Amino acid sequence: MNDRLRESILIGFMALLLAGLFSFDIHSPTAFADHEFYVIVVLIATASRFSWMPAMAAGAGTVLTIVGGLGIPWFANLPPWIQIGNRSITIVILWVLVWFAWKRRQAETAQQKANEDLEHKVVQRTQELATVNHTLVMEITEHVRTEQALRLSQGRLADILDIAEDAIIVTEHDASITLFNQGAMKLFGYDPSEVLGKTIDLLLPERFRNDHSSHISELTHDLASAHRIAQRREVFGLKKDGREFPAEASISKLSVGERTTFTVIVRDNTDRLRTERQLQSLTSELMTAQEEERRRIARELHDDINQRLALVAIEIGNMLSDPSTMTDQAKKTIQSLSQRLVRISDDVRCMAYQFHPSILDDLGLTAALKHMADEWSEKTGIKTVIVQEEMADPLPRDVASCLYRVAQESLANIMKHAHAARVELELTCGEQEITLSIYDTGVGFDLKDIQARHPGLGLVNMRERVRSVRGQLDIQSEQGRGTHIRVHIPFSGAPHEETTSYLG
Repeated sequence: MNDRLRESILIGFMALLLAGLFSFDIHSPTAFADHEFYVIVVLIATASRFSWMPAMAAGAGTVLTIVGGLGIPWFANLPPWIQIGNRSITIVILWVLVWFAWKRRQAETAQQKANEDLEHKVVQRTQELATVNHTLVMEITEHVRTEQALRLSQGRLADILDIAEDAIIVTEHDASITLFNQGAMKLFGYDPSEVLGKTIDLLLPERFRNDHSSHISELTHDLASAHRIAQRREVFGLKKDGREFPAEASISKLSVGERTTFTVIVRDNTDRLRTERQLQSLTSELMTAQEEERRRIARELHDDINQRLALVAIEIGNMLSDPSTMTDQAKKTIQSLSQRLVRISDDVRCMAYQFHPSILDDLGLTAALKHMADEWSEKTGIKTVIVQEEMADPLPRDVASCLYRVAQESLANIMKHAHAARVELELTCGEQEITLSIYDTGVGFDLKDIQARHPGLGLVNMRERVRSVRGQLDIQSEQGRGTHIRVHIPFSGAPHEETTSYLG
């Protein structure tokens, strides 16, 4: 049954009921308050879906109550106010019921609206939860997929690290070892189960542990970058059997969130250092042999060939002392030959000095440097200042030769490239080392550019000469501000460093 038919039946029934009650009202005794049954019609009207239906029923009941009261004759012995009061009470009751019905309808409407709002919120919240749940499922799926990819990458990385020849060790911020590959096993002799969880100090000689700890602490507190490029360091490692070995270690830092790890790649330098020592020894021997050969050639040029040339010049002079035995033409020819012979003798003497300055053996390094600087200054016109200390004991031949050749090469480079107006040479001698310092006011050069390209033979020659006598060569230069070269050579038994440093 649809709502329209239901409402039509309800209205028809109410109309019949009102008619029946009105008929009953007007035919019943006056004293009987049957008009109060109109309340039933109002109550039935509250069942309608229209909010105005109870008011309409109450209005119809009110009209019928009034009409019924006017159309009934009153008994003479019954006061009128009774009839009026009863019917007034009925009308009041009717409209009170209408008011209650209206309030009830308002409450139902409000409750219905609240239910609808609640249902809407429930639907909306359900949709939001469904969306969040879908997103969460996708994130969990992605997380699981990422974890699987990470495990696969870790497995591949572990395989790669295991086949690596170099020793690779990963430590936490507290220096505890978390990874120890096959290369590390071969190098140090430990099984991974023996070192995992222990500190890396186990692999270092005791005298280097404090230095390593301070270096790791500096890297840990370095906030410049979470990803730190590997830094190479020369260290010593300690094998399981207690043997030490020289090594090169590259330490890199990786910070992810609050976690910091260090990766150490260690390479055994024993063979490389042995090869370098052999090469240095060979270079030193070659330079020594070269210097001895130069000394021998210089001696032969000076003591043999130059003496022969001198004897020939004396004989020619004797021939010229007796002019009666030759013609004027022969005399001129012999004079020309004598002059050419003198020039050849000078060239031979200069060549012998270039091969090896005899003054270095006869008068020592101090006099040799002063003589070379004076000749160089006269030749180039560049002012040269020399500061030297007198040495009581003569220097070893190899040390004196090294310092002389370094000064000679430096002055040659200054003449070719520096365009300097002033050059200073300083030779100082301490208790444990001798130092040669050469400074020019020339144009200078870019050390990084020289390092990037292959350095010239002059610098290589100086470096190898200084290294052959266990010395240290420092070069400081900057474009537009000249060049400063220092050579430090320790005496026998003094500590030394076989390094060459370039400082801007």
